[in-house]
Amino acid sequence: MTSLPARLGDTRALRFVREPPAEIDAIAIVGSTCAGKTTLVGAIRGSALAGVHVPRRFVTRPPREGDIPEETGYMTSAELDAAIATGTVGIHWARTLEPGRIEYYAFAVPARGALAVYSANNAIYVEGNVRPAGALARALLVGVFAPEPVREQRLRARSPALWRDYPDEARARLADPADSMGPHVDAIIENHGALEVVAKSEMLALICAVAQMRECS
Repeated sequence: MTSLPARLGDTRALRFVREPPAEIDAIAIVGSTCAGKTTLVGAIRGSALAGVHVPRRFVTRPPREGDIPEETGYMTSAELDAAIATGTVGIHWARTLEPGRIEYYAFAVPARGALAVYSANNAIYVEGNVRPAGALARALLVGVFAPEPVREQRLRARSPALWRDYPDEARARLADPADSMGPHVDAIIENHGALEVVAKSEMLALICAVAQMRECS
């Protein structure tokens, strides 16, 4: 079978940094705050690709200005614990933000048989953090990169309320280096400057290539 990098051919924004998993049942798009994950996943969701499902993400914080309702739902910690117990959500993990505060994240269970595409912060790949254990064993991890000044500019434009009301959290989010994902991911996609448009098209091509490989396996 033709390898995934070979199927994609020459790419400008996307590069593989290690051999992808032989079998892929999910794609986890990860990266630091405002690297551009939401934009890329929005393009995937809007394309309505056959056999591809973007499960809704949940977080244990209140909604705030700049959030995207289609992407994120909100639960208390108790509600999330109940959803985990009943199987309403699948993958879940914790993230430490500013000192003394931890938020919990989870995804709805993906459609049976579909290629799940998740959008997550970098805490999802910390060893032992994600539950159930081994949930990402057959996931292709794609890191989204944008330089630090670009990330800060985007965060200030996207979430003015965060800077106004939670400046410690804003600083903590930007303190997560954009290149910290390098040792943990299978591929990196550059999502800044002239490459932003290319990043969308190449991400969609990647999703389509993985979906086709699954059909042929």
